[in-house]
Amino acid sequence: MKKRSSICGSLLMILIFSLLFSSFIAAASYPKTFTDTQGREITLDKPVERIITRSPDEARIIVALGAGDKLVASEQATKTCLCPTSTSKKNVTTGCVECYENIIGGRMLDLPETSTRYDIYYEKIAALKPDIIFCGNLKDAEAFEDKIGCPVVVLGGQGWDFSDDGFFKSIKVAGQALDSEEQADKLVMFVKGKIDMIKSVTDKMSSDEKPKVYFASRGATNAFYDPKEGRDFTRTEPSYDPLTVAGGNNVASEINGSTVNVGLEQIIAWNPDFILISNSDAGNNTALDFIKSSPELASVSAIKKGNVDYCFYPHCRGTPPDRNLLNMIYMAKLLHPDKFKDLDLEKEGNEIFKAFLGEDDVFTEYADYLVWPRDYLNSLK
Repeated sequence: MKKRSSICGSLLMILIFSLLFSSFIAAASYPKTFTDTQGREITLDKPVERIITRSPDEARIIVALGAGDKLVASEQATKTCLCPTSTSKKNVTTGCVECYENIIGGRMLDLPETSTRYDIYYEKIAALKPDIIFCGNLKDAEAFEDKIGCPVVVLGGQGWDFSDDGFFKSIKVAGQALDSEEQADKLVMFVKGKIDMIKSVTDKMSSDEKPKVYFASRGATNAFYDPKEGRDFTRTEPSYDPLTVAGGNNVASEINGSTVNVGLEQIIAWNPDFILISNSDAGNNTALDFIKSSPELASVSAIKKGNVDYCFYPHCRGTPPDRNLLNMIYMAKLLHPDKFKDLDLEKEGNEIFKAFLGEDDVFTEYADYLVWPRDYLNSLK
């Protein structure tokens, strides 16, 4: 018994020494300087312990890098965007409930809201004494620096931009800020692995094998055009990497810019083989039924062939990379069912959400919640 106690005591001393040594090494590396995605020089005097994020996109990266326990506040929609849910102020009502209840140590419901789509509560942010603020654009960064004074890092990067200067750069900058370079590299490699898995098939296709696709990135909730939001079925993305990687020919790709409204006549002239309508409205088929039965679109090939389908909504107060990566895999299976018949969408979806949110079976919950993904998966059996 004494011998075992002596061994345990020695192991404990080694563990304590290792932790102290690690803390010493970490402290010795400060202050440290790096540049954010805008080329701004950022200096941190000490390791980050308290984080505030401007939007769900930044919060998602923080969680993915294992620093969710340090998140002390975020934008209002973070509560419903990370684990897709609909909530009341007191509880989660529907959606990925298990994910919501477990993520960031079960603190999501009570996570302070320091901004909304339109407003930023600077006094509330200052009272929370953040060590660092992560945001998505230069305008916000300058305002935070002026009013709060702590280091502010611009991550930016659209979640569907699969380039080294796009979303991958955002991950690596966050990794530098959080002393999580290794985790950042692993996350980038994970995402690139999923992309390469699809590209290994679609890169070998001829242009004739890739169908023409119109991507309604904002859905069709209010028919062709929603004057209040300035968007709906006629809004699309000229550059959407998930669709291109999946082996689709984006009919809007020759348009300059991003997130554009196009005329209905232009969509008809493009005559797409597929129409993909993003949808996050659980169990609601109104948009799909409207487009399928629209007399204005009756001449379009996609309508004639019955190739009008939902896809995952690429936005949620930002451009969530997990859902856009999921779109890539789903679109590949939908556009090329023979070439991707053995690709398990549910397995892939759960792996993707696990990588970003650290929770199991999130896609399974998500598919059941939205209904249409579960119907699609059932149709493959």
